[in-house]
Amino acid sequence: MRLPGHVTTELCLAAALIGAGSFGAIKGVRTLRRSVATQTIAPPTPNAPLGARADLPNLPDLRVALETTGTFLGMSDELLLDRVRNQPVARFKLNHGGSSLSFRVDFADGSRAAWKPMQTNMQSVPRKEVAAYRLNRLLGLKAVLPAAPRAVTREELFEHLHPESLVSLPRIKAETVFGPDGRTIGTASYWIPIIKDSGFDTPEGRKQTQAWLTIGQEIPAERLSMAAQVSTLIVFDFLTANPDRYSGGNMKMSEDGKQLYFMDNTMSFYVDGNGNERNREVLFRTQRFSRALYESLDKVTVANLQRALSEELGTPYEILTPAEIAAVAARRAVVQRYIADLIAQHGERNVLYFP
Repeated sequence: MRLPGHVTTELCLAAALIGAGSFGAIKGVRTLRRSVATQTIAPPTPNAPLGARADLPNLPDLRVALETTGTFLGMSDELLLDRVRNQPVARFKLNHGGSSLSFRVDFADGSRAAWKPMQTNMQSVPRKEVAAYRLNRLLGLKAVLPAAPRAVTREELFEHLHPESLVSLPRIKAETVFGPDGRTIGTASYWIPIIKDSGFDTPEGRKQTQAWLTIGQEIPAERLSMAAQVSTLIVFDFLTANPDRYSGGNMKMSEDGKQLYFMDNTMSFYVDGNGNERNREVLFRTQRFSRALYESLDKVTVANLQRALSEELGTPYEILTPAEIAAVAARRAVVQRYIADLIAQHGERNVLYFP
């Protein structure tokens, strides 16, 4: 099968950039420890009582932005990003249950965020959550929580720790990586008030979803939307090279069971243009895909990724290195070839089964 001209060009460029991957990675590590200039916001009194929680959907005068700027749960991405970037912190509460450091942040206005600092656990790289969110927007999806870099000083973190987290202070001090200026550059994501396990990462759940995504198998009408979301997640995880999706508890959904959230993306974006073995296995068992997503794959070029993943003002690192960006483009070509081959064998209507 001959690839479209732009795909061939992208593969050549991707190969060249992956070959220079060590330089990009070294640059990324070196720049992590540069001092940064960020706007200083006067923090609230550490022991001041928190106001009543004000969930964002209930706040006045929320204007949903145009689709081109992105929305999440009916709210403008830009509104949510502004809050996680700029709202003064009232409390940091350590989350439990994972191997990496992760905090729930209560802001002064009552809204919340999930925040991960730079840390010694190299399987959790906060900037990659930002990259996953921006790739999600490039593809026209609304499944990854809006995320942005957020710098926190050593004093701000320790002075605003929730009383229940003080017992973990020695671990927090040992595992949080601070730069020479006393800041750690983490990632803050919108906090979804209620989520639940989908069960799709269990043996039974995987068997069920594989049946949904196999040509010729019936999908109950009430599960059609969820089947489409699982299919899209499989493609997304292949693009991001996320091997952690099926490790347990990483497939969350909304309380009503209607929306699947593409969460926990910090262990991703490896420099492997063919995708890792686990992601390849799941992708190559899948035979039904979204037409809109398939068409959107053309947007995943090195040039578009460079624009979408440009450095953010106030952060001293690349969201993704040149080698990581090149690998995403290479994996996109793998997905396109695979789906095109399926279409040739089974017909477009059977393969592009979802809108």
